[in-house]
Amino acid sequence: MNQRAFTAVIIAAVASAAPAVAQNRGDCQGKQPETWSIIIAGPDEPGTRMVVEGRVLAADGTTPIAGATVFVFHTDDAGYYSPGGMDESDARLCGLMLTDAQGRYRYETVKPGHYATGGPPAHVHYRVWGPGISRQSFSLNFEGDPLLGERGKDASANPTWATIRPATQGEDGVLHIVRDLRAR
Repeated sequence: MNQRAFTAVIIAAVASAAPAVAQNRGDCQGKQPETWSIIIAGPDEPGTRMVVEGRVLAADGTTPIAGATVFVFHTDDAGYYSPGGMDESDARLCGLMLTDAQGRYRYETVKPGHYATGGPPAHVHYRVWGPGISRQSFSLNFEGDPLLGERGKDASANPTWATIRPATQGEDGVLHIVRDLRAR
């Protein structure tokens, strides 16, 4: 292999390992996912940093689904989907991922706020579809959210694919959450 070919292979390997920056201006819909790991909210976005990772699994809860599209969107720290509004179809913080061979996906963002207009617990919306699975909806809620009441106090008894998930906080202050998705 000549030096030019070797350099191209190294650049391709590094590019596929680095997270892609997601569209975050409400233009996620209609786009095609390119990678399994993305950044939804850049470093200037206000709020508590959060990394969510998981796998898309078949109905048996163990078999990974490669090549599934995972679309996520959520409110910003102030509780708005769109600039100053609640338009989910124009969600500013959104992203598309394509699961890898192990069914993995990963995104970096900020923890969503409760709706600015009042309403449900803080959450992330998921839409998933792909090989062998129809379009399905999931959500992510956060253990300890006061709007979840008693059911949100302890997620440790829930299976990995349960909606309410615990978060661990790293020394850097970033929340880390695992949310596996079991297709039906």
